[in-house]
Amino acid sequence: MYKISAVLYAILISCMTTVCAQEVRVSGECVGVKVYTDGLIITDTASLTDTDGKKVNIASGYGIKKGDIIKEVNGLPATNAKTVSDALTKGDISLTLLRNGKEFDVTVTPAKTKDGAKLGLWLRDSTAGLGTITCTFGDRFLGLGHGICDIDTGNIMPVRYGIIQNCSQFDIIKGKKGSPGAITGNIDGEKLGKVTDNTRLGISGTLSSPSEGKDMETADKSEIKTGHATILCDVDGKGVREYDIEIKRIAFSQSAGKDMVIKVTDDDLLNKTGGIVQGMSGSPLVQNGKLIGAVTHVFVNDPTRGYGIFIENMLGEAEKIK
Repeated sequence: MYKISAVLYAILISCMTTVCAQEVRVSGECVGVKVYTDGLIITDTASLTDTDGKKVNIASGYGIKKGDIIKEVNGLPATNAKTVSDALTKGDISLTLLRNGKEFDVTVTPAKTKDGAKLGLWLRDSTAGLGTITCTFGDRFLGLGHGICDIDTGNIMPVRYGIIQNCSQFDIIKGKKGSPGAITGNIDGEKLGKVTDNTRLGISGTLSSPSEGKDMETADKSEIKTGHATILCDVDGKGVREYDIEIKRIAFSQSAGKDMVIKVTDDDLLNKTGGIVQGMSGSPLVQNGKLIGAVTHVFVNDPTRGYGIFIENMLGEAEKIK
């Protein structure tokens, strides 16, 4: 039997339990993100009045809940809300639903109302907005640092298909206490790539062509220190710039995108945005010449402060998907 030294064993265990440093291309580009869901998210349910004047609630009668995902309608993939509306003209509907990772089937009789057959289900099949690309490596990208969640259910939106696009005509709504700001813009520009995955630690996908940016090594979370760092972002459509921030606190346990507390200290950025605003999620954080993570959230009562995620955790999540 071969023997292994204690030092070499420790190195092997370290590389098994963390994502070893790698070189990536740091971005900071603000992009439009469009995501089309894998199935139809039931964002709410409602009671209906049928043609006899009786109140009926299809959802409660058939055990359907807010947050369930319709995967199939009459055996066909549920790709958009029209899939359901078309089926309503054909009588009873067979639905395949997904809840907590498990599928189940129900056959539903729609309510007959004065406006036609109805189910009393509010459905969502897509969403769109602005976000920031953190880094790229090869033909892949990472961004946002947090998942795209359905605004009504709070659940991670399952992706059937998604794209990132160039955005233009930037405008800034400055953040202030109690009211998060935002970057707004036209997100219908040139297609830059496909979104293939949406997880609690960010989005990832493939690029249509090589991205611009600065090649940089990633930092292990153990290398990150409180104190000065920088954030890379494009908040006005004039290109990615580097601004000063301070890392105020570090949490080394897994915290779903809230690994660091950061504070914007750069006067120029504060004058432009008031601090961290919507659309900056995914903006790269750099310290000592290494990519350490990305900004994820803003403190509503103090827009100069927010949370950041370790790049190690983002890359680890992408590796699990791979």
